[in-house]
Amino acid sequence: MTVCEIREQRFQRMGCFEIGVLWLLVTIIRIDAATSAGGIQAECLGNMVQFTLPSSLRAGRPLEVYLVNNTRTVLLTPQLAAQCGYTQKSDPSGNMIVSASLKSCFAENKGDQDFKVTIKVKFYDLSEKVLEAVKSCSHTMVSREILCGTNFMEVSVRNAIPEVKKAPAKEWPTVIPNLQLSTIILYTPEEKSFDRETLQGMGYYVYSSPTRLVMRSPYTMAETFVEHVDDVDMMVFKSVVLFKDRWMIAMVESAAACPTNGASVLDQKISWRFPLHLTPLVSSEVQILDVRMGVDGKRLTPEEMSSRNYGMIFTESHVVVEIPIGAPGGYYKSHALENEYHISYTIEPMLELMWIEGLDKTVYKVLFPITTPLNPSPPQITDNTQPQKKVFDVLLGYFLPDVVLLNITFGTELLTVSEVIINGISLQKHSFPNGTKAFTLQVPFSKPYVQVKNLRPDRRTYFLPLVFGFIIMPEHASFSYSAVLEASIDNIAIPNAGGSCDQDVFNIYVKYGSTPRSQLKIKLGQVELTDEVLQQYEHHSNKTHFDIVVPFLAPLVALESVDLTGVLGRIDVELYDALNNLHVRDFSLACTFFVKMSECFSNGTITMVLPKLESISHLLPGKLSLRDPDCKPFYNEDHFASFRFDVTTCGTTRKFVGDTMIYENEVTWMEDDSLLPTSKLTPESEYRFTVSCVYSTNSTQTMMFNAVSNFKEPETDAGNGELTVSLKLSQDMVYKFFHHDGDYPVLKFLKQPLYFEVGMDSTSDSKVSVGLENCWATLTKDRESKPKWDLIVDGCPNPKDPHQTIIHPVTEDDTVDIPDHVKRFEVNTFSLREDDGSSKHEDSTVARRVFIHCDVVICHAENTADGRCYKQCAENQIRSTSNRVHRSASFSEEDLQHVSIGPILLI
Repeated sequence: MTVCEIREQRFQRMGCFEIGVLWLLVTIIRIDAATSAGGIQAECLGNMVQFTLPSSLRAGRPLEVYLVNNTRTVLLTPQLAAQCGYTQKSDPSGNMIVSASLKSCFAENKGDQDFKVTIKVKFYDLSEKVLEAVKSCSHTMVSREILCGTNFMEVSVRNAIPEVKKAPAKEWPTVIPNLQLSTIILYTPEEKSFDRETLQGMGYYVYSSPTRLVMRSPYTMAETFVEHVDDVDMMVFKSVVLFKDRWMIAMVESAAACPTNGASVLDQKISWRFPLHLTPLVSSEVQILDVRMGVDGKRLTPEEMSSRNYGMIFTESHVVVEIPIGAPGGYYKSHALENEYHISYTIEPMLELMWIEGLDKTVYKVLFPITTPLNPSPPQITDNTQPQKKVFDVLLGYFLPDVVLLNITFGTELLTVSEVIINGISLQKHSFPNGTKAFTLQVPFSKPYVQVKNLRPDRRTYFLPLVFGFIIMPEHASFSYSAVLEASIDNIAIPNAGGSCDQDVFNIYVKYGSTPRSQLKIKLGQVELTDEVLQQYEHHSNKTHFDIVVPFLAPLVALESVDLTGVLGRIDVELYDALNNLHVRDFSLACTFFVKMSECFSNGTITMVLPKLESISHLLPGKLSLRDPDCKPFYNEDHFASFRFDVTTCGTTRKFVGDTMIYENEVTWMEDDSLLPTSKLTPESEYRFTVSCVYSTNSTQTMMFNAVSNFKEPETDAGNGELTVSLKLSQDMVYKFFHHDGDYPVLKFLKQPLYFEVGMDSTSDSKVSVGLENCWATLTKDRESKPKWDLIVDGCPNPKDPHQTIIHPVTEDDTVDIPDHVKRFEVNTFSLREDDGSSKHEDSTVARRVFIHCDVVICHAENTADGRCYKQCAENQIRSTSNRVHRSASFSEEDLQHVSIGPILLI
């Protein structure tokens, strides 16, 4: 495409010759190619020169720019730059660009055609290196040149000094006028007069040579004004300069008008509208010779414009430059707005116009930086996590190069980038060909910052809250981005519960599955199993499962029904994931326990235990009574009541059936209806339980005996054998009736003492004696288990027990032939209500399931001097006329026999 082909049709009459002149001029200027001085690149751009300090040379070091001419060196400040025709800027890549008008204050000017511009760059680091760059440019100026820089307006016009013809030799000699700049009139738009020194002191620049007048004004000066030109606001700087001699006055007009708006953004495209008829600069119709576009002060060929998708459209009144957002020649910049990430696109297009008015040509150049509105650009997280690897793997992007990752907050712990890496977390930065960058982060699930939750029983979900902290360089603006990473693993092992019943207990187990024991709550009944509760029951645990033994009369058990043969009990198990606030599983186990809830004794005494049933949860056991309302429980707690009465009392009835007598009574409870509204009355408001005892009226008791001859003393033959002992629980305090193996578990009450007997089995040898070494109680069959309650220690009652065991004397009667073969002791059940054997909690109402164990020694009954077998206990420790109580200090394990009995349910 030729230069002529880019003209609009309305300019066909201009002719290619004139445009070709301009193109030739441009070509001549471009022949002076970019040069380099110490790494600083320099280039002539028409009526400007541009210095570029690459980011590789700068390396982030602080620096200062100095302006240099033959006489002085001055630091470049923003105020000086606007007054003297310089601009200084940096792009996000770190490149620094200094541009200068060829008519700047410090440029060396030779005949208004050859110019030399010099700058120095000083680095402030340990080296304090100084680089100097010099650039010489040639430029042929037309009648008027107007330059709209980014921070100043400049106009250069030819001086109007009249041409003086040489007079004939015989006439008066020619007087060449010596015009001096006298007065400057500024239009604001009112007229204001200034002298040169005053005006330059205000921040303007005035330069006058025999051929040119240069006026320069920063945009911020008070004497400039705005004029609306074809919907575009133009900042106008207008002046008249008076030159005087004694007999002559010359007047030079100058004006500059630069756009302050006209750019808009629509559909990812920048449109810049510029008026073709600049009324502040022209007074009549002008002929436009050429229109050119460029970027950063550099003209572009039509081919370059096409490759960048730039466009230039002409209308009746405007030229419209179209630039796609993101096109080459511009750059993106990061911003932080209200703690969010935004980006903008900045480009500095250049528009050059040449027109002719009369015989005078004007070259108009405007550099017009355009920055798009801030556009939110929230970071994006690409989740590449493979849950089976148990590592969060994410990519966070995309950011411009001026964004720096400063720190990451994991949960509540903030770590700098270096600390992240030290903590074994992979963090990497990735750069892409389009100039953006992203970060990859890999965090193992095992890190303490990662939260674990089970939102579903069969799925484990890992959460990691993150906050990324960023800063934007070089302004150090900060913003953050928050995200929560989430990954789930399916088919995990769900906690499970089960159990079985055995005699008088529930055996419950819980398998943890994939849930850590620390976060799994276990509820039995309505009670959560805390450490305090667990101390009251036999239990075991390891890394995989937990099991517990619960007596069927424990408060954790719901009793559904009770009759004369047994109790139907149920225990409910609930598993709950405390960390994830998730109900995991329910389990219920119901069993019938065949335990005597009542006993009929031959002396006419009846005892029974009545537990509270689940169906009558509001029943108060202490309010129960027999048929005689005055016959209340002799002992009760909040979950049971116990009765003891004689068959001839409390309204007990008797009837005969055949050869038997049947005694009956009834335990009743009736809720006070007056205290309940009618709507609350239910069938469960009444409670009845019938107890019966059957006695035979026609039975014979027999007794066998052997007679012994008085004529001969009995003799025994020496022999070898093993003597054994047994431990029994008496049904009464006189040791007449004992519980048999099939009776266990045996129900007893906390107010009811326990009577034990240790006896020697199957021997009539009066020369041997049985002695108690130690006796104690445990909650399990294991005699070594904890907790442990000491009852007898070293043959004497435990002195640390406030409810001391009583050792009863044994005398010969119809049940005992040889007293030395038997030892009897009484245990106060309150001694068994402590948690660990060292502290008492007598207010506890937790049912105990206890086993009694004794170490027994067999001694020679006639060798009372044997200190190994006998010792004297304190008088308050034993109720016995005999002082033959064994001592264990010298007994070995081989000397002892071990006996146990149980379980005994204490309620």
